[in-house]
Amino acid sequence: MDIAITSINLKLNDGELTGANIYFNGKANTINMSGYIPLTATEYDGKTYDQLESIVIEKIVEKIKNPVE
Repeated sequence: MDIAITSINLKLNDGELTGANIYFNGKANTINMSGYIPLTATEYDGKTYDQLESIVIEKIVEKIKNPVE
């Protein structure tokens, strides 16, 4: 799966990082996808770009395997 992070929107509360929305575009064979993955401050803080890409891919797979009813 090829994923490109297109933007990151930080969530702040009184100047404190509370989370981040990671927006992405991607493709896997004939499937195109785009959207965002919300992360907690702990999941986001201190991660490299490559680590964030891996987290986004993991979360996409989780959402596909366990769709909301």
